Amino acid sequence: MRIYTKHRGFTLVELMISIVLGLLVSAIAVQLFLTSQRSVTVQQAMMNLQNSALFGLGSVINSIRMANLNSSQPFINDEVLYGGVVLSPANISNNKKEDGSLDFTINDNLLTRGEIGESNLKDQKSDQLVIQYKVSTPNQFDCEGTGLTTSDYVVERYFLRKDTNRNDPNEPLALACKAARYTEATAKTNQQLNGLSGNGEIIIPRVDHFSVRLGIAYDGANNNCNAITTTTTSGTPPVTIITNIEPDTRLDCFSYMNIQDYRALTGEKPQIVSVQIGLLVRSTDTVGTNQFFDANNPYKILNKNAILNSSDRNNLYLRSVVTQTIAIRNGFGIE
Repeated sequence: MRIYTKHRGFTLVELMISIVLGLLVSAIAVQLFLTSQRSVTVQQAMMNLQNSALFGLGSVINSIRMANLNSSQPFINDEVLYGGVVLSPANISNNKKEDGSLDFTINDNLLTRGEIGESNLKDQKSDQLVIQYKVSTPNQFDCEGTGLTTSDYVVERYFLRKDTNRNDPNEPLALACKAARYTEATAKTNQQLNGLSGNGEIIIPRVDHFSVRLGIAYDGANNNCNAITTTTTSGTPPVTIITNIEPDTRLDCFSYMNIQDYRALTGEKPQIVSVQIGLLVRSTDTVGTNQFFDANNPYKILNKNAILNSSDRNNLYLRSVVTQTIAIRNGFGIE
């Protein structure tokens, strides 16, 4: 005797429901995967920015802190030999002619100058900072990784230059450094300084703008730091009397100036006691599309406030403004 059992399968409706549920689960899994991938990409970009700000900028700050260390004079301006901020040939040479003028030439574009460099900010140019310091301990290296000799004077030029990467927005720029050196003996005989021109070594791989301001100290001669004379009127008819206020020799007034404004000052320039640097740093890796990017949003870097040059790829990267104020060692002495 045969016994027949009844077998039932999935109905068409049940099969369609299971397929839909499977597709929903797959879609959720794919979305989670894409979200996690984007999160990893953003985190990697943030790490790039932090590395640039902490490590790349840190090496620049360390060099600036050494500027004017063990110099012959405890203050800095555009005339002091071996001065920590190199603004003129007089800061790096004492080779003089019989008439007292310098027998030394150097391209102005190799000295500390404002608004002469590359920039990705609209209608702006970057600054250039040139510092120098005396090597006081052995086993030291300049910004290009070259070993130094004790008692040498090292000159380091920090500037933006173009790098090579065709996928970058605008111009792919990097903060670079070029170094040269001389001694006290050669400063009395050399007619030029070799080695300060060229591309140098990249310190921070992607920088859209570089700004520098000089911190100065001066004797304001009054509490408001804004006058050196007063005017009074008396008598019949009135007579104007101008009274000079004598300096009190205290450097009690401080200000920050653009490089070009400082160079434009006439007479003996005030002492430089600090340096402010500002950079617009961006990530080297893309983050897909940065939904928070605003092409019309200006970036404020010290005295600059401007938007980026237009590019369809600007929104693929993260950016951060980094500023730092560095006090100059041995730069606050009284002449």
